[in-house]
Amino acid sequence: MLFLNILIISVLTILFVLNFKNKKLKIPTWKYETEAEMLGRIGEKNVSIMLKFLPKDYRIFNDIYLEVNGITTQIDHLIISNYGIFVIETKNYSGWIYGGDSSEYWTQNMYGKKYKFYNPIKQNFAHINVLESILKIQKYKFVPIVVFTGDAELKINSKNIVIHLLELERFILNYKTKIFTNSDIEKIIEKLRASIVLDENIEDKHIQNIKTRLKQKKEMINHGICPKCKTKLVEKNGRYGKFIGCSNFPKCKFILKKQEIV
Repeated sequence: MLFLNILIISVLTILFVLNFKNKKLKIPTWKYETEAEMLGRIGEKNVSIMLKFLPKDYRIFNDIYLEVNGITTQIDHLIISNYGIFVIETKNYSGWIYGGDSSEYWTQNMYGKKYKFYNPIKQNFAHINVLESILKIQKYKFVPIVVFTGDAELKINSKNIVIHLLELERFILNYKTKIFTNSDIEKIIEKLRASIVLDENIEDKHIQNIKTRLKQKKEMINHGICPKCKTKLVEKNGRYGKFIGCSNFPKCKFILKKQEIV
């Protein structure tokens, strides 16, 4: 299985390069601050190639930026179909991946070394909240999907959709109940296109936006304030030891492990 995943990912990367050559275009270059950004971009390109195998009536948008009330959101992949709106968050990771629905961070274990990254399920639900606001569509008509493009072994405790790249096309095509007419789809696309930010500096603005929000979140946590509902954070005893949680539980389920406080 590991060899097959590596083989498919390699083939997709080659197809991506050939696709640009056939169109007589230069392969684009990106400025990366970290290796993670480079791997993320490769993962997104592999997903975009895989999505091309979907039927033509599945309308695909890759790497789009939206802005609501001055806050920017970047969505890796969005598919609008008669059967729902699929919102895809892509992660290009190897090793063992641990996490759950309510975890603030997930963990990658590579040969005994552990690395944390923000919970992609929460990340994707934030994208859906923005889309719901822009498109005025009920949340149940969105299908959030987290896709891992590397050879990761997923040890995830989740009720949400977390799959490998090779499962993606079949998973999407399994949705067979129509909830949108063709006319609905055209109206949705019209609204979406009107909200997509085309500013060439949007990526830099988005990165700065994220850094600002993370800084604000850390400041609130360090002052004992829940970054989600702005009530008091308290220390609690859980099944696996002490942790910091929101005093407004169960209305707010924000939790933070003590070692994650900065």
